[in-house]
Amino acid sequence: MFTILWAAVRSRAAQTFTLIILTALPAAAAAAAPWYALSESGRAAAVTAGTVPAAERTVTVHWDSDTGVDPEAALDAFGETVGRSLPMPGADGALGLSRAMTVLDPAGVPDRVNVDYRAGFCERVRLTGTCPAQAGDAAITRAVADRLGVRPGATITVRASSDVKATRVPMRVTALYEIADPAGGYWADSLFKVDSGLDPIFTVPRTFTGSPLGEPVFTWSAEVPVPLLRGDGGYDLGDLVARSGAIGKVTDPTGPLRADLADAGVRLLRAVLLAVVPVLLLGWYAIALAGRYTARDRRRDAALLKMRGGTRRRLIVLLSGQHAGPLLAGGLLGAAAGIGAGRILAGSGSLAAGGWSLAAVAGVLLGALVILLVADLLLIRTPVVALQRELPAARTGRAALLADILLVAVAVAAVYQARSGSPDTGVGAIAPLAVAVAGTVLLARLLIRVADRGGSAALRAGQLRLGLTAVRMSRLAGLDRVFALLAVAVSMLITATGAAAADRAAHTARAEAELGAARVLTVRAANWTALRHAVAVADPRGRYAMAAAVDRTASPPLLAVDTARLAAVGAWRPEFGPLPAPPPRLDPVPLITGNALVLRVRNDRPVPATVDLILLDEVTGAKVEAGFGPVPPGEHTVTTALAGCAGGCRLARWQIPAPVGPDGLPAREPVTLRSLVQRGPDAEVLGPDRLADAGEWRTGATDPGLVLAGGPGGLAVAAGDGGGKPGGDRLFPVDAPLPLPLVQSGPSPVPWRFAEPALNVSGTLIPGRITATLPALPVLGGAGVLTDFDALRRVAADTGAPGITQVWLTADAPAVVLDRLRDAGVLVLGDETAVARAARTAGRGTAPAGSFALLCAVIAVLTAAAMCAVAASVDRAPQRAAMAALRVQGLPATTAAASRYLGPFILAAGGVAGGVLAALLARRLTGEPDSYFEDGWRLLPPPEVLGWQPLLLSALAAMLGLAALAGMTGMLGDKGRSQ
Repeated sequence: MFTILWAAVRSRAAQTFTLIILTALPAAAAAAAPWYALSESGRAAAVTAGTVPAAERTVTVHWDSDTGVDPEAALDAFGETVGRSLPMPGADGALGLSRAMTVLDPAGVPDRVNVDYRAGFCERVRLTGTCPAQAGDAAITRAVADRLGVRPGATITVRASSDVKATRVPMRVTALYEIADPAGGYWADSLFKVDSGLDPIFTVPRTFTGSPLGEPVFTWSAEVPVPLLRGDGGYDLGDLVARSGAIGKVTDPTGPLRADLADAGVRLLRAVLLAVVPVLLLGWYAIALAGRYTARDRRRDAALLKMRGGTRRRLIVLLSGQHAGPLLAGGLLGAAAGIGAGRILAGSGSLAAGGWSLAAVAGVLLGALVILLVADLLLIRTPVVALQRELPAARTGRAALLADILLVAVAVAAVYQARSGSPDTGVGAIAPLAVAVAGTVLLARLLIRVADRGGSAALRAGQLRLGLTAVRMSRLAGLDRVFALLAVAVSMLITATGAAAADRAAHTARAEAELGAARVLTVRAANWTALRHAVAVADPRGRYAMAAAVDRTASPPLLAVDTARLAAVGAWRPEFGPLPAPPPRLDPVPLITGNALVLRVRNDRPVPATVDLILLDEVTGAKVEAGFGPVPPGEHTVTTALAGCAGGCRLARWQIPAPVGPDGLPAREPVTLRSLVQRGPDAEVLGPDRLADAGEWRTGATDPGLVLAGGPGGLAVAAGDGGGKPGGDRLFPVDAPLPLPLVQSGPSPVPWRFAEPALNVSGTLIPGRITATLPALPVLGGAGVLTDFDALRRVAADTGAPGITQVWLTADAPAVVLDRLRDAGVLVLGDETAVARAARTAGRGTAPAGSFALLCAVIAVLTAAAMCAVAASVDRAPQRAAMAALRVQGLPATTAAASRYLGPFILAAGGVAGGVLAALLARRLTGEPDSYFEDGWRLLPPPEVLGWQPLLLSALAAMLGLAALAGMTGMLGDKGRSQ
C-alpha cells in the first residue's frame, strides 16, 4: 500500500504541492498566534509596568523595633523574616533604618529631619565628599547644608525633639549628596524622601546604637518584577501580602497595576483569536474546496479498488493516505514560518510558547485531515458507476441555499449586536466579517448568472474574446465559492489595514492630546523663573523646547504654556480650535544689575516711613530684598547696598506699610516715589515719567490696600481701606496684562458664574478674562483653562506658582537640549513620549493584536490566491482540448490566448472589487466605532475606519499580487499547450 500511495503522490505533484501550500498558510497563522500572544503579553506587560511610577509598583514593609547592641545583625534578621513571609523571586529588596529627629538652624529654629540608613545608598547618589563609613558620619543635601550653614567636615547636632533637654547626637558631615534617579523605585519609600521638613540625613547602621536613634523604623522595599505582577507560575502577590501582617506594616500599591495587566492579557488573547480564527476557517474551507477540485483522480482510484474487491479500510487508507504526507509537510513548513513570523513581530519567546505553537499546528492538521476524510468517505459510499463518470452528478443546491440563508441571518444578528450598547460582545465583535461573508456569497451567486448569460450574449454578438472568457469562467467548477473566498480575503485585508491605520491615528491623537507635545519631561526646578531661563538656555530659538506647568487640583484645572513657542513645540490639534495668541508684551521695568540702589522719596507722614523693594533674580528666581529707611518726614535720597543681582533682577513689588494710629486706622498721608537709580553700573531704573503714570502700577488684585496718584512729582502712595490688612501694603509694576488672558474649555466653576473669573495662585486670587472658549484643550481635555506661562509668572510675582512643572519637546529635539537643561539645574523626574503613551493605551477589537492582525489578513489573501490557482488549473486539460478544437475551426491564436489570460485577470479583479464592496458595505451597516479605546475615551472625533489611503493601498496591493498570479496561471497554460 505504501508503494501505491507513494506512486500516487509522485504522479500528482501539482495536487501535492497545492495541498502543502494550503496547509502551510493556516498552519503558519496558527503557529504565530500563541507565540505572539505569549511573547507580546510579556513585552507589553513590561512596557506598561515601566510607564507606571515606581512608587505604584514597589512593596514596602515597616516595622518599629529596637536595634539593640548590633544594628546590622538586627537589620539582617529583619530582612530574613521578610524574605520568608513575603518571597519575591527576582526582586532586589533594599533594607533600611529611619528615625525622625529634629535639628536647629543657625537662628535656633527647629526643623524636622529623618536620620536614615539605606543599603546601597552611595551607589545611587552623586557625592561631593566621602561616603559615610563610621558611626556618626552623615551625608546631607546641598539645600540642608545651606539651611544649616555647614559644609563637609562640619558637625551638626540632631535630637529626638525640639526640647533643649533632649539627648543630642553629634554627626560629622562627610559628603553632600544629590539623588541620581529620584523617580526610581529605590526612593519610593516615603521615609526616604522629603514630605515636610528637611531632606533626610543618611548615615551607617552603627549610628543607630543607643538612645535616641536605637528605636528606628526597620524598612524593606522592592520593586515587584513584571512576571510576579502578572502572576506567572501561579504567583499571587495579593494573597502573600494578606498573610504577611506579622512582619509589620506592609504597603502594597500594586493592586491596580496587577488588575490592569490581567485585563490587558485577556484583551490581547481575545484580539489574537479574533484575528486568527477567521484565517483558520478560511484555510479549512480552501482545503475542502481543493479536495473537491482534485477528487477526479481519487475517484478513479476508488473505482479501481472497488472493482478489485478492496475493503472499506483499504479504500480509506488509499484515499486519505495521499493527504498525510502533504499535510505533514505543510504543517512543518507552516510551523517554521509561523514561529519565525512570531519572533519578528513579538521577539523571542519561551519554551511554553513553542509548545503551544506546535499544538496549534497539530490542531490545524487534524481539522484539515477530518475535512478531507469526510470527503473521501463520501467517495467510498459512491457506486462504481458514478465514480467512473468524468463529471459528478448534479446537485440540487438546497444545502448551499440553506447555508447562504444562515450566513445572512448571522450577519443580521451581528449588525444588530454591533449597533447596540455592547458592540464588542457576542457576534457583534465579528460583525464586519459576517457582513462581508454574507455580501460576497450573494455577489458570487450574481457573478455566476452574469458570466453565464453574458457569455452567451457576447458570443451571439460576435465578441469572441469576451464571450469565450465568460463561458470559460461560468464553466469553472465552484466559481462562486472561489470568488467568495477571494472577496472575503480581500475584505479582511482592507478591514484590517483600515482598522490598524485608524487605531494608530486615534491612539497617536489621544497621546498627543493628553501630553500636549510629542515628548514631555516632568521636571523639578527651583521656581518658574529658573525653569524658564533653563529652557531659554537649552533652546534659544524656541524650536525644540518650551516651559509648561499643569495644576489639575485647581478649580478649574490650569495649564500654563509658553504661547510664543506653542505653535513650534506643542501638538496643537485642529479639533481644539484656533491657536491661542501670545498676550501683548507690556513695557517692563528695566532689569537691575547694579550693586547699590538710590531712591528719591518724599515722606509726608508725621512719622518715619519704611519702603522695601522686592526683586527677583531673572536667572535663578531667588528673592532679593532692598530696604530703604526708615525715611524721616520730608524729601530724601536714600542709598542701599544690593547683592545678588549681577545677572539681572526684575522688580517684583514695592512694600510700603502704613503706620496705624491711636484710632486703629492706618495713616492717610502719602509717600511719594520720585526716582530709582542703580549704581555700579550707573543707570536709571525708574524715572519721573515712569513713576508719574499711575497706570503703570497696580495694587493687590483682590484687596487693594493702597491709593495711587501719579503726577509730575512722582507716584504718591497712600493707605486705602485695606491698608491695615495683610498684603495691603504691596505695589506691583504692570508688566503683564491684567486681568490675565484665559482660554477656557468646558463649564465655568460655580464661583465664576456669580463673579469675575479669577485664579487662585498660592492663596492669592488673580483676576482673569476669558478671551476664547474652545471645545478642548491639550492635557486638560474638556474642562480647564489655559494661560501664558510667562504672564502668570510675572503676575504671581514672588508668591510662587502651583502645579507640576514640565518641559515640552518636539519629537526631533536633539539630546543636547536635555544636557543643557540638566546643566542649568533642572532635575528630570519623568520622560514620556506620545509614541510610548499610545502603545500602552488599551484598544478595542483587534487593536491589541497590533501587526498580528495584518499578518493574518495577508495569510488570508495568500490562501485565497492559492485557491484561485487551483481552480484555474483544475480544468486546464479539458479547456486546452476545447481551445484546440476551436483553433481547428478557425479561432485566431490571439483570441485563444486572450481568453486564457483574461479569465484569471477578471477573477482577480472581480475578487478585489467584491472585497472592496463587501468591506464598504460592512462598514456602512455596522457603523463607525464611537471610540477606539477600552475605556471609551472620545474627547476627539474618531478617525474614519476605511480612509481612502488604507483602502486604496490594500486594494492595490491585493490586485497586484493576484494579477501576478493570474499572469503565471496563463503562462502555465501556454506551457501546457506547447507540450
